[in-house]
Amino acid sequence: MASVFKRTHRKPIPVIAAIVQTEKSVPPGAEVEAGVASWTDRTGCKRTAIVDGEKIIVRSATWTNKRNQTITAPIDHTGEFVLQVDPYWIGDYRSGPDERKRRSTGTSDKRAAERIAAKWEADAQQRAAGVIDETTEKLAAHGATPLEDHLEAFISFRAVKGGTEDHRQRMRRHIREFAEAGKWKAIRDINSDDVSKHVETLKTGGSSARTIEARLQSVKSFTRWLANHHRLQLDPLSMVSKPDPQADRRYERRMLLPEEWPWLQMALQKSKRKRNGMKPPERLLLYRTAIQTGLRASELGGLTRGKMILAAETPHLLCKPAGTKNRKPAKQYIDKKLAGDLRKHVSRGRVRSPVFGIVSLEELSAGLESDLLEARETWLKSLPEAERTDAGESDFLTKTNHDNESLVFHSLRHTCGAWLALAGEHPKVVQTVMRHATITLTMDTYGHLFPGQTEQAPVKLAAIMEKPVDSPAQYCDV
Repeated sequence: MASVFKRTHRKPIPVIAAIVQTEKSVPPGAEVEAGVASWTDRTGCKRTAIVDGEKIIVRSATWTNKRNQTITAPIDHTGEFVLQVDPYWIGDYRSGPDERKRRSTGTSDKRAAERIAAKWEADAQQRAAGVIDETTEKLAAHGATPLEDHLEAFISFRAVKGGTEDHRQRMRRHIREFAEAGKWKAIRDINSDDVSKHVETLKTGGSSARTIEARLQSVKSFTRWLANHHRLQLDPLSMVSKPDPQADRRYERRMLLPEEWPWLQMALQKSKRKRNGMKPPERLLLYRTAIQTGLRASELGGLTRGKMILAAETPHLLCKPAGTKNRKPAKQYIDKKLAGDLRKHVSRGRVRSPVFGIVSLEELSAGLESDLLEARETWLKSLPEAERTDAGESDFLTKTNHDNESLVFHSLRHTCGAWLALAGEHPKVVQTVMRHATITLTMDTYGHLFPGQTEQAPVKLAAIMEKPVDSPAQYCDV
């Protein structure tokens, strides 16, 4: 039969406590042994006291704690310890033929605790008889658990898998955004209608397909994890589709033109302004590294001195799988001049110190835009006064060109692939440097930049067709 009790803890009597002693009758049901009475009082505290004839000597201590609360607790028969009980009753019930379990009922009401313990025992009997399906019961328990608890477990799971803390924080924000929009308190509240409504709200507010895709990716990853880990029976968002960013892009990224680079470099060499925690020479070094390696902002931000192999015959930078987008290690080669400049830059840093003093990854694009503006001013001032008016209408060294393509920090990665294509590197080399999953992605992105050979194809075919006839004898068997 189920029963309830409270755990009693023996603690030294506080030095500042006032002791009060009285005599009382031996409580009904008390066990007396060797002159000591033992019983459980109505609060659930297991008491002991010295027996003196038909009376017991009861002592209690009173003191004020650090929160300025007055505490009174009974003292045990030794006179050295106060007795304190947990606030909640513990249920003790039969969970199997020869097995008992104890767990907190979560209540300080004894009658309520007794009912809870009795229900646990009855449920255990029905579960053993097959009346209650254990899987269904677990799903119901998960469904009632606050969504925030599941979210924290999901983020912990993602941390074990790898990836950056910034990425996990973005996922947490995206999921909470949908939860707030749909007023989800528990995972059983998650439904596709709420998600679709919020997506429409985002579209109406002017959010791009790429922005919406990122948010949907986060919340769909969450519900897929819930289903895979048997916290939900089915994934409620399995039929929700993500928009195609290529079909609805608010802006296209442009590369930094080869002709623009010398002016950006010159402007940084003359500039005195510190941006995003970096002085101009460090920003120039950052831009050079980004263009030569194609590393993303997060990968550059996580780059440490210990991950730079600069003294080798072929200098290169290393990125851990946890810090890359495809969760694979990266090995990006650089030229010896950049390697020498990086070596000087980190000569006094620790092995695990970041190479670049980036304060905020989100502000890198704003810093590049300001540097571009300085470069454009430098270029315009270099022109004869008669040419400046017409030059002012040019999109040279502007953030957004006349085709509405924008230059942001991620464009430096795009610049890496574009310049390699313009230089005539083999598409497979470009794919390897850019770490594209397929050659199709590489060709779709940079195929138009590879030196044109299509125009010469008919000429080569015609040359084969016009080749003169060789001696017929050479085709005869000897």
